[in-house]
Amino acid sequence: SPTSSATASGGMSRIDRQVLSSNPLLEAFGNAKTLRNDNSSRFGKYIELQFGIEQFDSTTPPRIAGARIRTYLLEKVRIVSQHEGERNFHIFY
Repeated sequence: SPTSSATASGGMSRIDRQVLSSNPLLEAFGNAKTLRNDNSSRFGKYIELQFGIEQFDSTTPPRIAGARIRTYLLEKVRIVSQHEGERNFHIFY
């Protein structure tokens, strides 16, 4: 059950860990080296968290039951060309 797995792993369920671990992968696809910043975010993301209640009482807080992540690539042109001194998205290196 989500509660027992959350207790065994320091309060985080499998779903909690999956949502958090997706971020580095998204960053690799959406971050790039620019003239101003070596790790500049060139995308936006919207994370919709879905909560569920295991026990219907006031003492048990809702837990994450799932998530939907939408990403928006802000610089599609960066895939085919970059300015001098800049690089493509990190995933390509």
